[in-house]
Amino acid sequence: MGRFFNIWMRELGICFLSPIAYVTMVIYLGLSGWAFMQGVERNVGSDEPLQILLLASLFFLLPILVAVITMRLFAEEKKSGTIETLMTAPVTEAEIVLGKYAGAIGFLIIVIAPGVASLFLLALLSPAIGITDIDMGALAAVCAILLLVSALFVAVGLVVSLLSKNQIVAAMAGICVNGIILAIGYMESLLPMHAGKFISYMSIENHLLDFGRGSIDTRPVIFYASTTIFMLFTAIRLLGLRRWR
Repeated sequence: MGRFFNIWMRELGICFLSPIAYVTMVIYLGLSGWAFMQGVERNVGSDEPLQILLLASLFFLLPILVAVITMRLFAEEKKSGTIETLMTAPVTEAEIVLGKYAGAIGFLIIVIAPGVASLFLLALLSPAIGITDIDMGALAAVCAILLLVSALFVAVGLVVSLLSKNQIVAAMAGICVNGIILAIGYMESLLPMHAGKFISYMSIENHLLDFGRGSIDTRPVIFYASTTIFMLFTAIRLLGLRRWR
């Protein structure tokens, strides 16, 4: 447990030592805040819940943000040669993978948290919106779906970084793979009825809308949790194969 914690803190510290992290944080929060305000202005007088507008603003750049965070997890270790030192250290593959994963998730939460807080800032500054107008239950559901989708995206980005030796390649591949996962829901109308229902079950867009309205379904939770665990298990096995080469 101590070795896992050390890797976790090391990865989190590296994120904050890199200027890319701060640039990414500023750009993401700036663009998501602008998108949120634009959404609020366009929907003045409508019944669109604020939490759905917030969710849309935080989500539209999430695949890119995740790719920037995860691209260096293993690709940089391979390029610099430190992966060999890490592999010969007295740590297991699971501790390495889970420690790096926890560091990436921790930094991602730190970046997204101010974006969620912008909803309360809007309520404090706007005379037309009060704190009581915020549906706390729906906001909790928004945070839950953001965490579930982020967990899956980071796990995918980690596996992609493990398979690549170049950070830029890892970032582009991560964006493409997570983009394909996002696009699955749009294939529903192109497939036969039974296949369409299965695709609808995996549609991130449907899950975002349901959770954004405060409707929490355990099926998406199981889907994201199981898929994330599978991706992490795959990463552990891939790292184990590298150790035995």
